[in-house]
Order: sequence, then structure tokens, then C-alpha cells
Amino acid sequence: MRKRSAIVIAATVGALALLGTTSPGLATQTVKFDSKVTMPPNAPAFHGRVKSSKHACEVHRKVKLFKQRPGPDKLLGKDRSNRRGKWKVIVDPLNPGSYYAKVVRREEGAAGTIFVCRGDRGPVATIG
Repeated sequence: MRKRSAIVIAATVGALALLGTTSPGLATQTVKFDSKVTMPPNAPAFHGRVKSSKHACEVHRKVKLFKQRPGPDKLLGKDRSNRRGKWKVIVDPLNPGSYYAKVVRREEGAAGTIFVCRGDRGPVATIG
């Protein structure tokens, strides 16, 4: 029985040592890029661009338009940026208030590297 326990312990130690030597090769690298959402205060269509130093962080990004209010802010609409990073949300009827856009954080992985496009909250535009 002791011989069997010794074999199991030796096998476990060997497996852990093997994992310890191969785990750095399995490590992934995370690369983060800042994103910025712009929104000029032109109504009734709120529009703007998603900007980043990495083109992949500008295209097909989910942008949400919110109206500020006491408590949780109200989601008025959402869009995905096009191949140039441009987006548009139409608000009709438009009530006076403060509005802002948010671009959602996104992660994409390829060949052991994870690219992170950081989210952003744009400036507040006050209407009326």
C-alpha cells in the first residue's frame, strides 16, 4: 500500500512540475487600447464617432445614448459604429434635458493575445 501511495505522490509531483514549466508558454498577453466617443449637440439626431489608435476599436462598436435623470439614467437608443467609426441615434420627440453617449468595452482574442477596447462616456450635451 505504501508503494502505491509513493507512486501516486511521485506522479502528482511530476505532473505539477511539468505544468509549471509549460504554463509560461500558455500565457496570454492582454493589450489595451483607449476609445473615445464624440457627440456634437445637434438634435434631433444625436451622432458622433468612436475614435481610437486601433482601427478595430472604432468599427462595429456598440454605442448607447442616455438621458440624465435622477436615479438611473434612461437608455434612449443604441447603434453600432460603421466602418468609419460613425454612429447615429434618432430621438423623436426630443425633450429638454442632458444627454450623453457611451461606447461599450469590447474584448477580442486571437493567437494568445487579447485585445481590449476600453469603454468611454462622452461629454454631456444639454438641450433646451
